[in-house]
Amino acid sequence: MNTPYWLESSEGKTYETLQDDLSTDYLIIGGGITGITCLYLLSSMGLNVTLIDAGRIGYGSSGRNTGKATCQHGYIYSRIEKTYGLEMARLYYKINNAAIQFIEDMTKKYNIDCQFRRLPAYMFTRDENFVGKLEKEFVLYQKLSIDCSYEEEIPVPLKVLGALKMNNQAQFHPKRFVDKMAEVAVNQGGRIFEGARVIDFKPGKECIIYLESGKKIAARNVIISSHYPCYDGKGFYFARMRPDRSYIVGIEMDNFPDAHFINIEKPTISLRHIPEEKILRISGQSHKTGHKGDVNHYESLKELAWEIFKTDAVKYQWSAQDYIPHDYVPYAGYINSDYKNIFVATGYRKWGLTNSIAAAMTITDLIKEQASEYEELFSNSRVLDFVSLNFLKENADVAINWVAGKLTLGESGIPEDKDVGIVVNVNGKRCGYYRDLDDNIYLVDITCPHVGCELKWNSQEKSWDCPCHGSRFDYKGNILEGPAEYSLNSYREPKNKINPQIK
Repeated sequence: MNTPYWLESSEGKTYETLQDDLSTDYLIIGGGITGITCLYLLSSMGLNVTLIDAGRIGYGSSGRNTGKATCQHGYIYSRIEKTYGLEMARLYYKINNAAIQFIEDMTKKYNIDCQFRRLPAYMFTRDENFVGKLEKEFVLYQKLSIDCSYEEEIPVPLKVLGALKMNNQAQFHPKRFVDKMAEVAVNQGGRIFEGARVIDFKPGKECIIYLESGKKIAARNVIISSHYPCYDGKGFYFARMRPDRSYIVGIEMDNFPDAHFINIEKPTISLRHIPEEKILRISGQSHKTGHKGDVNHYESLKELAWEIFKTDAVKYQWSAQDYIPHDYVPYAGYINSDYKNIFVATGYRKWGLTNSIAAAMTITDLIKEQASEYEELFSNSRVLDFVSLNFLKENADVAINWVAGKLTLGESGIPEDKDVGIVVNVNGKRCGYYRDLDDNIYLVDITCPHVGCELKWNSQEKSWDCPCHGSRFDYKGNILEGPAEYSLNSYREPKNKINPQIK
């Protein structure tokens, strides 16, 4: 039930694991849309380029998203215009619009069966406190010459106070797109290795990357597109972004307007139909990772489906995670000012289907031309994200969770209930306890191997989640998502190794 539709409805090729040490001119870490697009673009230039992924390509965020390819990213243009000016807002629209065109061009050029179609996107509100924000965004759309209109109603059974319609947007099947683009890139000379988890990174004129398998890679240039940077490089990305989870259910529905929809206020209501399968995807219920409490977010979305559409025919449900920069603009370009041979792409704020390609285009321009029209927009050297109220609030929250976790020793007794995860005290050691339905018991050290925050149990995903920077582990201790690079040790083993990779 928790397998995303995109993964269940695609096959994809399995790529080999790395058997020997390797040397390459360009190494891409991460096989999502950003990494695969970089692999395609660089291999088309005849460069010696290799891509590695900790798991399988397209199985991370690229296979767990909404399938919306749009330039309508909340009221992002108002935010950018207020902080960085109208020209930066114009560039943000320009590069994201180019990303949609890239998807369409590649789909046609390589005959990709990825359900691509053009259609309008609606952003609406049912809260009178957000009508002014919607109207301000509409004014900016007009200044940016975006094909749009302001609507009083939307063609779904929701009473709204206003809606902003952006025409000529798109939707597609992201996993099938990734699979085909990877195939084309390999035919152009690119190489892909799966099951290659990075555990250490040594920067320099030639970077040395150490893998969990014991193999190492020497690379003259590195592109880190691993959702969250596996190497921070003193960019302090861990302090610049907050991890956020959201939830998706797919309900059976034959007919739906040829458009997709999202509201501007919280809680989020996002609607996107998959006509090929007659499935309506409803997403929302977002929260900071490790901060969900006891709310059952899937049930909340199912209740919403019944409230709006009077159906409980749920066929799919899954969750996704993304990172939100404090100024809401992604990072794409040089990882810092010292290393011009290391690039990073991260912080897509749940709009990765276009921002991922925008990041790949920007990085490829920097490699090819040593300059990009979008370098300043996406640069990590922008200062205002550090001095924002969001920066102060989120990093205060990290400090609180770090301290609070250390002070809580957990339960002294072992519960008899099955399928329950709690924090327990075993001989004075704080551990995460889980008993599965077959009575197997798992006890793991729940100090996060990233910077040492204490993990929290996620009952819906059966995972241990970090409330500081979003690392996630299954109940056995295996790593599910970074920035942590090591799995959790069992309670009989030494304490978890802390490795923030900041240097």
